[in-house]
Amino acid sequence: MSSTTHKFLGTVAVLGAMAMSGHAHAQATSDDVAALKAQLRALEKKLDNVQKQATATQKQQAVTQASFANANAAMHKKAVPFIDATLTMPGNRPTFCTGDGMNCVAITGRIHFDAGAYSFSPKSAATSPQSVNDGINARRARLGLIGTYNKDWEYGLIIDAGGTTDGSAVLNNAYVAYKGIKGMIIQGGYIDVPYTLDESISSNNTFFMERAASQVLATNLAAGDFRSAFGGQVFDKHYWVGAYVTGPTTGAGVNHSIPQPLGATFRAVAVPINNEVSTVLLGFDALYLAETGGATNNTLRMNDRIEVRIDPATNALLDTGTMNFVNSAHVLSGEGAVRYGSFLATGEYFNYSVQRTNGLGDLNFEGGYGQAAYVLTGESRKYSTSAGAFGGVSPARPVNFATGDLGAWELAVRYSYASLNDLTVRGGELKNTTVGLNWYVNNNTRFMFNWIHGTVDKVNTAGLNAGADYDVFAMRTQVAW
Repeated sequence: MSSTTHKFLGTVAVLGAMAMSGHAHAQATSDDVAALKAQLRALEKKLDNVQKQATATQKQQAVTQASFANANAAMHKKAVPFIDATLTMPGNRPTFCTGDGMNCVAITGRIHFDAGAYSFSPKSAATSPQSVNDGINARRARLGLIGTYNKDWEYGLIIDAGGTTDGSAVLNNAYVAYKGIKGMIIQGGYIDVPYTLDESISSNNTFFMERAASQVLATNLAAGDFRSAFGGQVFDKHYWVGAYVTGPTTGAGVNHSIPQPLGATFRAVAVPINNEVSTVLLGFDALYLAETGGATNNTLRMNDRIEVRIDPATNALLDTGTMNFVNSAHVLSGEGAVRYGSFLATGEYFNYSVQRTNGLGDLNFEGGYGQAAYVLTGESRKYSTSAGAFGGVSPARPVNFATGDLGAWELAVRYSYASLNDLTVRGGELKNTTVGLNWYVNNNTRFMFNWIHGTVDKVNTAGLNAGADYDVFAMRTQVAW
């Protein structure tokens, strides 16, 4: 019962008493008046007690509610470190991190969608193939997770549903790396082995749609993408040194009942000049293939397409065929680069050596490339200390047709050469000239246009030239984050 109700009843009681008193006034005595006053004082006293009891109850309820609110707030405050997380979008890559920044996971991916058309002229009836097909190809279609834990450890798990030809999805990266020491990385798993200058440049940042054939021939022996490897690297502003032990690639149908491919790579780079305006780089690379992994007679095969990945039949043009009784193989190479402002030139030379047994002579092949790029809109490719190579172009004015901004434009040219001819092995001699135009719409989108003019001379044992002349017009749509 509320205090207002108590007061109302008390007042009614008083008025009733007064009315009765007034009605019997003539007969009332002074004792009666005194009795009525005593009753009134008693009622007022009871009313005060009820009011005090109601006030105490309200105070107790308020204390209880406040205690509950404080306990609830304390419980939530204690739980914050365990559920606190932040979402950021560096480079439009969704990245989740704990509040202390010690643990992060990000969603990464890249799509390289190619289209190409050939003008193909075989040099004789012995040429294989006699014709090639225009078409399209999802060169790379990758999606995965990369992240850090306990601050110093990095991991990655990436699947690729693209490839040289469209096929089933395969494991691209699955690795763990330790980065707790400044200027050092130790890693193991399936990775893109950082061997050669061109391979150390991300496929998102290459000058052309495909790397030079001479470089691909080298990395395919015991390095490149999808490769199982363990090793590390040390680096600073003026040097980069790395070494890895390598094994088979993913998706190669590894048969563990036979010896597996086993190799090693080494790369050392000196950067005597490295500032905002210019960079000079000189390097030495070595690769050793100790075990070919060939099921019979230690076989090995070296081949590559004509620097575009549309029709797989062009693999047959530059191709040693199966080489038997291969004991080992190694590659020695040199690299160099000069950057000045918006201009960048790079090049590499490779010497491939194949050691054979069973009375067969050793083989020596060679190849190389030189390429240059100039960013017409004034941006510059920056040197990456951790990669020991150059990054991509970040447009100063991303495309915005409303404001007239047209992104960044880059013009590039390359000459590449590879010879797989020695002794009785007639793998062919490739000479390619490539002109490229790259349009950087923003930091995540790029369009590439390549014209490849080249020839392969491949004289067989009958004296016929089984090579071809060709022109290829190709385009790539690229999205990466």
